Amino acid sequence: MAGIKTIRDNLTGTFSKIIVGAIAVTFAMFFGWGTMFSNSDVNIIASVNGEKIDLYDLDLEMARVQSILAQRFEDPDFTVEEETLKSLALNSLITDALILDFLKQNQIEVLDLTAYKLLSKNEIFQDNGQFSLGKVNTFARQNGFLPGKYIESISDDIAINYWRMGLGASSFITSKELNQNIKLANQTRDVTFTKINQAEIEGSIKLADEEVLNFFEENSSFFQSEEKAKVNFIEISLKDLEEKQLIDEVVIKKEYQAYLDSFDSTSRRSASHLMLNISEERNEEEALLLAEEIKKKIEKGNDFQELVNEFSDDEGTKNSGGSLGVSDGNAFPEEFEIALENMEEEQVSNPILLETSIHLLKLTNIQTPIPEEYESKKEGIKQSLVEEAANLEYIDSIELAAELTYTADNLEALAAELNMQLKTKDFFSKGEAEGLFKEKSLLNSIFDDSSVKEGNISELIEINNQYGIVFELEGFQAKKTKDFQSVKEEAKSLLTNNLIREKMNLLERSMVGKMDGGASLEEVSKENELKVESYKSVSRDSSLFTQNVLAEIFNEPKSNIGRSYSSVSLTNGDTLIFRLDKVTYLNNEVADDQKDSLESFFLEERSESELVDLQISMQDSASVLIN
Repeated sequence: MAGIKTIRDNLTGTFSKIIVGAIAVTFAMFFGWGTMFSNSDVNIIASVNGEKIDLYDLDLEMARVQSILAQRFEDPDFTVEEETLKSLALNSLITDALILDFLKQNQIEVLDLTAYKLLSKNEIFQDNGQFSLGKVNTFARQNGFLPGKYIESISDDIAINYWRMGLGASSFITSKELNQNIKLANQTRDVTFTKINQAEIEGSIKLADEEVLNFFEENSSFFQSEEKAKVNFIEISLKDLEEKQLIDEVVIKKEYQAYLDSFDSTSRRSASHLMLNISEERNEEEALLLAEEIKKKIEKGNDFQELVNEFSDDEGTKNSGGSLGVSDGNAFPEEFEIALENMEEEQVSNPILLETSIHLLKLTNIQTPIPEEYESKKEGIKQSLVEEAANLEYIDSIELAAELTYTADNLEALAAELNMQLKTKDFFSKGEAEGLFKEKSLLNSIFDDSSVKEGNISELIEINNQYGIVFELEGFQAKKTKDFQSVKEEAKSLLTNNLIREKMNLLERSMVGKMDGGASLEEVSKENELKVESYKSVSRDSSLFTQNVLAEIFNEPKSNIGRSYSSVSLTNGDTLIFRLDKVTYLNNEVADDQKDSLESFFLEERSESELVDLQISMQDSASVLIN
């Protein structure tokens, strides 16, 4: 619980401000104002222990991941394929959801009030030095956020980051452990080894047809055909319903007029800033003097973003060139808005004095929204109307189908009632399922539902909120043992593999047994015509062995030197038997600064390992569903 206490103790401070600043600008950088999101369950992409993750969350997380990757590779234009970005973002969202669920179960919560408190420290959310909730909501909407989601996102980020910090603060390494780790890192080992070659064992195995047939008969359960089912079904498809919708152009024009009536043509200005704090270390006069010097550098051609990196005190926007996002004239402090009103693109303002800071403001872009012409907007409006009408019809059809499954005598009557086509899926097994029939809930119902096997109509099975299926079995083929000739080669291969493992295990046990009885590795290897090799001064990063072999060599207790033997399986199927001959500790002196770096490294590795173990434990016990 020490980590949880650390979380509670650290819900204030500089790091919180950095989190808020990062959240405030990331989304605007990638999606800009005007991005629209829906709260419909159609947009749910996953759930973790019942908590839903939607497309809004995915879009935002993709923006964050892209930003992190661009910073990590120090390339603002760095991009990855969209599907890869989606996968990374979804994994991140699931991990975060598991952490948030864990915190919730332990009654750890960051209230919205905490998020607002942190936002209040950012001057873009202040009006005459006072926190303005209206500016928060305006900023959120202009940058594509739903205000409630924006605050929730900040609260969640604060909780997750301090949970990680809490775990890190709870990890420690003693001086004894540090010295021991340094000593182990500088250790080398001498080993002598031999290999049991799988290919040679395989070459010695000759199988008669009778042996393969006996194996087949004794293990018939390995060679059974899968169950197969033939089903009649009706499919309620949202996509099919969309294709059937007919939208009158009069309705489209009416929607276009509503679009024109509500269109906001207010100019949007994107701005960046360089902030100098007024503090005990630097008074107003000194800050103003420095701002004027920086302005002169800009006038001489110095890059604004480089000066932001060098001088700005706003950690939240520093990594994005001082970006403040976009304003329609109300999002920024009044002093900013007045200055921007009279500036041209790429122009930098004179120093602007706020209550506790001085700013140089750069107007990076002016956007004056213009409504789209009817012809360019027409198809989009039509598609929206089609989707809306299809969704309503889909819901009505799903509800009616669910009700009829309890009253209809057969599937044909149900299809007629719904005015839908009755379809047939010919015999297929679970492994041969394709399309919608790969859905786990549908497969389980087809092959495992006793009521369906008795001839009854299935319940309505809804898939991904876009398809509903009701079916009945027309035919069912149970498992049966395959004909020997059709699986002869498969049986031969399986029997061969079994015999290889048996022979290799028997030889390994025999050799180790003799060595435990006093024979040397060299003697036993010679007896079995195996080659013996020795490597000296093998280090932990040696290329002589694979990592799993090195792990076994360095896990061997020093007390076993020269008198014990261990084995390890290689990736190619061979078995390596080795003897530890010598352990050497290199007398490499470690300077104090190197020791500090190593301590940080070992501590970080331990903390990361503990974090991964905990996250794996969470995921193993969680209910994670991905649509």
